[in-house]
Amino acid sequence: MASGNACSSAFNAMRILGYIHTFNDADVIDDTLRALCEQTYPIPEILIVDNASTDGTLQRSFPDQVTVIIHDENLGTSGTVITGFQYAIAHNYDWIYLLDADSQPQKDAVEKLIGLYKSLSPTLQEKTWWLGSLPKEARGNHVHHGAVFTPSGVHMVHPEPEQTYYECHTNMWTGSLYRLEAVQQVGLPDPDYVLDWGDVIYGYEGMVRGYKAFIHQQSIVLHNLHPMDTLQYLRFGARYVKVFYSSPIRFYYLWRNQTYFWLYKFQHRRFCRTFLPHFSMFLRWMIKTVLFIRHPTPILRACLRGFWDGVRRDLHKRY
Repeated sequence: MASGNACSSAFNAMRILGYIHTFNDADVIDDTLRALCEQTYPIPEILIVDNASTDGTLQRSFPDQVTVIIHDENLGTSGTVITGFQYAIAHNYDWIYLLDADSQPQKDAVEKLIGLYKSLSPTLQEKTWWLGSLPKEARGNHVHHGAVFTPSGVHMVHPEPEQTYYECHTNMWTGSLYRLEAVQQVGLPDPDYVLDWGDVIYGYEGMVRGYKAFIHQQSIVLHNLHPMDTLQYLRFGARYVKVFYSSPIRFYYLWRNQTYFWLYKFQHRRFCRTFLPHFSMFLRWMIKTVLFIRHPTPILRACLRGFWDGVRRDLHKRY
């Protein structure tokens, strides 16, 4: 582990650790690091947690306020986030601002989140455990507004444009500012979720414990919103079908983690209201994979294996 000195002459009462997780991100890490260093709210230290990159991600000089922790193996996004939380808590930070290595927050992104927190009543501040920047597609206009959990499942939020902020139960890791006192009450994420849906399920863990979260629509983080870069609308008879491509490893964890969640974690689970729609979505995706994706066999195998491991609660398995 290589560490640098925390630096910030202007120091606000609430100490924030900047955080970036990396895996073979040599081509994007500099832009993300620069965007974090240029925040108008003082960030005294930036932690980079690397998942055993082999492409030279760390073969560069870093500013003095950067600390680097290197995992010996790829622990997935959940594993790096756990390391970030543990480091921030051990070093007495109040908040941690999480970023994927291909995300660039606008200069006032963190300042707007802290301003939102300060505007809340003391009672609501105590109940708030994370605040989110709004992830926006770096090469388009698509935004990811997050989702809320209801007795019938998870539903995407569709806020009015004039709303400065809105309540949200879960969103992607990147652009999320977590209050570490609340994190210690909720507990750390489960490392076995590894990749997709680990952030969704962690949001659920806070929600069921009575915590609240909000997204600030004017706090923007530019991000490669996977799988928007591969999204296509393909003609099928008189209709158009939405199809996207991802690697087999991501499909494995997507279907495994979702299946496990709906069957065993969701407190309001009703087989007909939650799992059957999930199973129907799985079948539709398998059909679309066969019809529209070239060389579908690896993806089909990953999806089937992920779904089956979720049913069997085999979260210890890895792709």
